[in-house]
Parts: sequence; structure tokens; C-alpha cells
Amino acid sequence: MPRNVQQALIAQAALALVFGAIVPGAASQEVASVDLTQVTQRTTLRRPPSTATTSGGAIGNNENHACTDPSKGIGTLRTTLVALDRAQYQFGDQPTFEVTIENAGSDPVQLPYSPHLADLQPADASKPFDFSQLSLVLWIGGKQWNANMGGMVNLYGTDDHSQTMLTLHPGEWVRIIAKGKIEPPLDGGVMDLIRAGDAINHANAQVSVAKTALQITASASSAVSTELCVTKLQGPAVPIEVTNPAQSTPAP
Repeated sequence: MPRNVQQALIAQAALALVFGAIVPGAASQEVASVDLTQVTQRTTLRRPPSTATTSGGAIGNNENHACTDPSKGIGTLRTTLVALDRAQYQFGDQPTFEVTIENAGSDPVQLPYSPHLADLQPADASKPFDFSQLSLVLWIGGKQWNANMGGMVNLYGTDDHSQTMLTLHPGEWVRIIAKGKIEPPLDGGVMDLIRAGDAINHANAQVSVAKTALQITASASSAVSTELCVTKLQGPAVPIEVTNPAQSTPAP
């Protein structure tokens, strides 16, 4: 397909983005849509008052555990990158992207669906609390590699906060519009592949769901996150080009 045709198709898809807050029942099988580019997420959490013995800077301890028992999986999700706002980027650019997350299995799946983590915190900031977190990552790659270099957004929810958890029945999907940020790879091997000619030529999206237990004190925080086991399917990749401006600038 000629590049100008690809760019036109992507531009048309970008114009079709559905802007607004959560919109239930937008299509026959689309049950909700959220545009995070139009939302200021409330994610700053309150701390209990400090005392003479807890003065000073705060420290944090985070533990992340991967899915260990696929037999206890919560279902099957298909994540599809539907559109990007353009076809060409440089490192440091912030692409707007549209993704659908579909229940491709045979059982209902519950997903967190609120942009606002702070709304889930108990009135007493010293009390521990649990929440679910959906993480949506924009991946980019070449012929031989893929990396999570496109940025990540999160949604949150708990069962005791209405309208923060969404049940997807088989065949239903949700639509998320968000903004990422394309960063140079931290893995030197990936950069070696790019320099050798395996340039960035496509993007796709991946999703994960985790349960997190969080405890906050005046001087510390502790979070333990466990990823839920999800069978992950992926829609087709979207063609893109990403250039490094430093490579195109002549040396002095």
C-alpha cells in the first residue's frame, strides 16, 4: 500500500475518535468509551498527618508479581490499536492513540474503568486499601523486536465504588483514547538493531490487569501488585515511522 494511502487511512481513523467522558452503550457491542486526553486524572493520594517522629521525606516500597497460575485466569481480552493521530513521529513525541479492549472469551470479565485513583482512597488516609488497575501500554517495534516505548496509561476501580468497575460480556468491548510518549529504548540491544537498519515500522497495544494493596503513612508507602492471569490476544499492528532527531542532525 502506498505511504500516502496509509497516512490518509490513519488520518481518517483519527478523525473518527469519540471525544468525551465515559459514554455507555455507544454501539451495538461497544459498551463504554473514555477519552483520557480530555480528563485531568486525580491520582495524587493523601498522607496521614506527620508527627515529630515522622518528619522528613517520604519513601516508597513497590512489589510487582506476575501471573503465576494461568488456570485461575479471569478471561480472554483482545487489544486492538485502532488509530494513531499520524503516521510519522520522532522520539519525544506524544501520540494520541485509540484502542479497543474486547472480551474475546466465553465468560464475563470485570475491568477497572475510572481515571481517578484518588477517589478510591478511604477518608482516613492511614487505612490500607485495595484496588484494581488496568494498564494500557503503547508498544512499537521493527521486524525482529517489540518494546514498550510508547507510553502507558492506567485506569482504576474497586467493587465498593460505583461506576469504577465495568463488566464486559463475551463479544463486548470498551474504547480508550489516550496520549503516550515515544521514548528511546533503554535496552542497548534494541538500539543496536535500530542503528543496524531494523527501524521502527509498526505500533500495537497491550493491556494488563492487576490487584494492588496499598498502605500509606506519613513518611512511607507500600504497594504490592499482583497481575491477574489474562489470555491476551492482539489486533493487527498499525504502520508508523519513528526517527531520532539526533541521527538527522549533522555533527558540528
